[in-house]
Amino acid sequence: MTSETTLNVPSSTPLNEGEAPVPLDFSRRAMARLLNTPASMLRHLVSPRAQLSALDRRIAVALAQERQRNGRLGTHALTLAFAAIAIWCALVHPWPGAVYYLGIVAAFVGLAWSWGWLSRRPLPAWMVLFLVLANAGLLTVTLLVPNPLDVQPWPVQMKLRPPAFPFFVMIMAWATFTLSPGLVLAAAAIVIATWTVGVGIIAFRPDSLLGFGLPGAGPEALARYLDPRFVDTAAWASNIFAACLIAGILAVVVGCMRRLVDVQARIARARDNLARHVSANLVEELADNDEPFGSPRSQEVAVLFVDVVGFTSLCEGLDPHSVVIMLRGFHERMADCVFEHGGTLDKFVGDCVMATFGTPQPSPHDAANALACARSMLERLESWNIQRRSNGEAPICAGIGVHYGPVVLGDIGNTQRLEFAVLGDTVNTASRLEGLTRTLGTPLVVSQAVVDRVGDLAADRGTEDLRRHAAVTLRGRSQPVEVWTLHRGGMAVSNGP
Repeated sequence: MTSETTLNVPSSTPLNEGEAPVPLDFSRRAMARLLNTPASMLRHLVSPRAQLSALDRRIAVALAQERQRNGRLGTHALTLAFAAIAIWCALVHPWPGAVYYLGIVAAFVGLAWSWGWLSRRPLPAWMVLFLVLANAGLLTVTLLVPNPLDVQPWPVQMKLRPPAFPFFVMIMAWATFTLSPGLVLAAAAIVIATWTVGVGIIAFRPDSLLGFGLPGAGPEALARYLDPRFVDTAAWASNIFAACLIAGILAVVVGCMRRLVDVQARIARARDNLARHVSANLVEELADNDEPFGSPRSQEVAVLFVDVVGFTSLCEGLDPHSVVIMLRGFHERMADCVFEHGGTLDKFVGDCVMATFGTPQPSPHDAANALACARSMLERLESWNIQRRSNGEAPICAGIGVHYGPVVLGDIGNTQRLEFAVLGDTVNTASRLEGLTRTLGTPLVVSQAVVDRVGDLAADRGTEDLRRHAAVTLRGRSQPVEVWTLHRGGMAVSNGP
C-alpha cells in the first residue's frame, strides 16, 4: 500500500535516487512567520475586515457618529491649547516679536475650527490626515522659521536648541479623537516626516556643523558643540524615537477603547436579544444572576391570561402566511399593553399570552396595573377590529382572565436550557378564569382577590365597571372562586376551541 501524503519540497533541492523525502526547513518557515506577524498585526490594526457582520456595521456607524462628535470636542481642546501657547509666546518672546507668534496661533485656531466645521459630516481618512499635515507643517514653520520681527535674529540652527518637538505630541494626541489606531499611527508618521524635513533643511545648510550626541574630550570638541551653528542629530533621533513610542502607546489605547466599545455593543446586543425571549424588566435580573439555579422565592403577583376566542374557526379559511400575520399583530398589540402597564411578558403559547405584574419586584399597584392592562387590551382589539373590518377581515375576540395571589419564582430546566418560571395555583387559576370567559360570554373575568386588592387604591383605578358573578367551581379546584365580569359591549361566543 502506498501513502498519498505529499511533501512540498523546494524545486531548487532535487532528490537523489534512493534518497528519502525530507520535510521543509522549519526554521525558514518560523522566520517567515516571525516577519509576517508584525505586518499582519499592522494590517489588522489599520485596515477594516473585508466581511463585516450586521453588528459590526452598526458599530462602525456608531463610531463614525462618535468621531463627528469628537471632532467638535477636539475643536475646543485645540482652541484652548493654542490659546495657552499664545500666552506662552507672549511671555517668553519680547515685543514686537510675540505678535508674529500670536498671528500663527490665530492660524492654528482657524485650522481647529475648520476641523470642527468639517466634522459635522463624515470625513474620509485622507481629509483627516490632510488637516494633520496642515497643523504639523504650520507648527514646523512656527518652531524653525526665524521670526521676521526679531531685531537681531539668532542663527537659524539655534532654533533646534530649545526642546520644541514636544509640541508635536499635541497633534498626535489630537489624532486620538478620530478613534482610529490606524489614523493615530498615520498622524504620527506625518508629524515625524514633517519635523524631519524641517530639521533636514537646517542641517544641510552650508554653514551648519553636524554632530551626534555629546562631544568628545578636548576644548575643540566642546567649542564645536557650543557653536550656535551646531546641529545635534542625536537630539533629532531621540525625538523621533520618543514619538514612535508615544504613537504606539496612543494607538494601543485607542485600540483598547474601540475593543471596549465593541464589547459593550455586543453586551447590549445580547441583552436586546435576551429581551426578545424574556420580558425587558427581567433582563437585568437574569443577566446579573451568576448562579443558574438560585434559590426560588415566593411573592404575591397578578397573573393575566389573554387568548383568542375561536382561533380554530378563524384559521379555517386562512393560508398559513395569513395566520402568522394575524398572530403577530395580536401578540404585538397585547405585548405593548403589558409593557405600557409595567407588566412582565411571561410567554406566548400559540394564540395565548401570559403576563405577570409584580415580577421581578412587587408593588402595591400590581393588581390595578393588571386590571388596567386588561381594559387596554380590549380597547386595542376594538381599534384593530375596525381596521380589520375595513379590510374585509374577520374581527378578533379575546378572553382575559386575571387573578392575584402567591406564586413561586425561580429557574427551571437544566444547565443548558433554563427558563425563568412563575409557578403555583395562582397561575392555574388565572388560566381557568380566561377559559371561563367562553362560558360566561364576557371578555374579562377577574377573581375576588383582584377586586379586593384594587379596592384599596384610588377610586379612579377602581372596579366600578365590573359586576359580581356567582361563585364558580373551576376545573382542578375543589373550592369555588368568587369572580367578577365585564360586560362592556359583549363578546362573540366561540364556535370552537
